[in-house]
Amino acid sequence: MTANDQLISRIQSAARDAINKSRPYFTRFLTESEQMRISALKFSDELVTGFYGGEGNSDAVRRCFGIVPSFYVTDEGSFDMLFPVKAITFTYRKCDEITHREVLGTLMGLGIERDTVGDIFITEGKTAVFVTEKPAELIMDSVLKIGKVGVSCSYGVDFELPKQQYEELSFSVASLRLDNLVKNMASCSRTVACDRYLKPQLVQVGGEVCDNPSRIIKQGEVITIRGKGKFLLSEIGDVGRKGNTHIIVKKYK
Repeated sequence: MTANDQLISRIQSAARDAINKSRPYFTRFLTESEQMRISALKFSDELVTGFYGGEGNSDAVRRCFGIVPSFYVTDEGSFDMLFPVKAITFTYRKCDEITHREVLGTLMGLGIERDTVGDIFITEGKTAVFVTEKPAELIMDSVLKIGKVGVSCSYGVDFELPKQQYEELSFSVASLRLDNLVKNMASCSRTVACDRYLKPQLVQVGGEVCDNPSRIIKQGEVITIRGKGKFLLSEIGDVGRKGNTHIIVKKYK
C-alpha cells in the first residue's frame, strides 16, 4: 500500500468513526496532491468536511483536512475554529531580512516535522507561520533567532497576509502530457524537458516528484520546475484547427 493509499484509508476510517463514535478528525498539513485526492472522496451528509489553512489564509497552499459530525458545527465559521491550527508571528527589525528556507530550517532544527508546518508569509519586519497546535508551544518557548536575526514570537497575525501574485501565460499545446507542459513552461524542447528536468527528478506535480513524461496533467494541478518556478494549470480551453489545446497557466511570482 502506497503512502497515498494509506492516507485515503485513514480518511475513510476517520469518517466512519466520526459517524459511529462522534469523533472529529483532523489531518496535519497536506500537499496539493494529497488535497486533490481527498477532494475526490464522497462523504455522508451526517458529516461536515473541509480544508483549512489558518485564520485569514483564504488562499492557503498547505491545508489541513477536517471531518466532524454535523452537530459540532453550530454556525458559520464554527467549523474552522475546530481545527488545531495556530498562527505565530516572528517580529524583527525592518532592516533585517530572513528567508523562507531559514524559517523552515529553524523549525526543523527543533525536531518539528514538516507536515506540522503550513504556509509561511514574509513581509518587512514580520513573518507569520501556521502550525498545528502541538509544536506551537515549543516554537514560542524556543525560537529566539532565525538565521542570524533576533526575533520575538507572538500568537496570531497582526498584519495583512500578502495575496499570491501570478503572471498569466497562454500556450497552445499538442497534448496535456507532463513533458509537453514542462517544455512550454521552461521554454525548451521536449528532449531537454525530459533530460534536464524530468529524468533528474527536478519536477513536482502537486508537491510530489514526478518523472513520468506521459503523465496527463489536469486543470487545477500545480507543477514546480526547479530553477524555473511554480505553475498552476488554470484553464484548459478549446481544441484548435490544428488539434492543439489552448491552455492558460498561472506562474507564481
